[in-house]
Amino acid sequence: MILSYSSVIATFIQCLLILLLVQLLLNFENKKTAITPQFIYIMGLLFFVRLFLPVEFGISLTIASTKIMPAVFNTLHFQLFTINHFAVTVGELLITIGVLGAGYKFMQFIKKNIILHRYIRSKKEEKQRLKMPNTKNFTFSYVQTAQVNSPAIYGIKNPIIFLPNNIEFSDKEFNYIAFHELTHYQKGDTLLTFLLELLTCFYWWNPLLIVFKKQMDKIIELRVDNELLKVFTPDQCIEYMECLLKVKKEQHKKPKSLLAMPHFFNKNIFELRANKILNFSPIKTTNKFICLVTILLSFGSLFFIIEPKSVDSQTQATTFEIEEKKTRKKTF
Repeated sequence: MILSYSSVIATFIQCLLILLLVQLLLNFENKKTAITPQFIYIMGLLFFVRLFLPVEFGISLTIASTKIMPAVFNTLHFQLFTINHFAVTVGELLITIGVLGAGYKFMQFIKKNIILHRYIRSKKEEKQRLKMPNTKNFTFSYVQTAQVNSPAIYGIKNPIIFLPNNIEFSDKEFNYIAFHELTHYQKGDTLLTFLLELLTCFYWWNPLLIVFKKQMDKIIELRVDNELLKVFTPDQCIEYMECLLKVKKEQHKKPKSLLAMPHFFNKNIFELRANKILNFSPIKTTNKFICLVTILLSFGSLFFIIEPKSVDSQTQATTFEIEEKKTRKKTF
């Protein structure tokens, strides 16, 4: 595996393709189109893995570029200035800015988590034991706070649920909230959110990551709803939907959250979630044609890399190129 300018550019192009495919899948809201949230989630993970490994694989197929890539590489290797006989190019300057920005973002990330842990220790935690719909018993902690305007969960090992202190929940509503948040935990969404925030520290300059995070917010909520639909009765689906409506109505302000966490309520996809929940039936399989095309496009794109087509300087200095001139034959 090789890390280079070409591999980073190829990663950017491949991630853009995956984002477009994921967005296309999210736009298929018609109930007749069978696409499971789990399948879209896997496509999203492919974006995450590709950013984590922005390298050229040994089996990659090279696509030669004669115009765009040579111009890009010439720009990256353009010498800006010299410091103590050390020439600084555009590419090296961009790398330095990226590393310094990543270090600053990483320190902010650590500081934010330290503040969050201190805040949790300062609050009075309530312990609760709950029987999940899948018949498993689960013990968790929860706190009421003004730092969130929607129920949220945090924790990789010992999960803690945050409840907004301006909303009163009945025992039944509390159970639905716990079912939702603990399903996030069981599906690894809290770990993914943590890793995604960590990855953002190093890719703070990448606009694709901002779009990806918004997509994943939608996907993980749809996936959790779909999992609960597998065990909920129609009456429970209605009660669960009523709980969502209650949170929506009570959201008067949006305080700054302590940390990005999987939330119980996402107003950006409320209508879509409502349609899926009130359909009373989970999506269990993905359309085979859509599945095949998406996999071929997304996985296939990982094995291509675009390189500038050029001749090395030594060969260029000792050889010359003869262009074949085409002549038109005259016939008499």
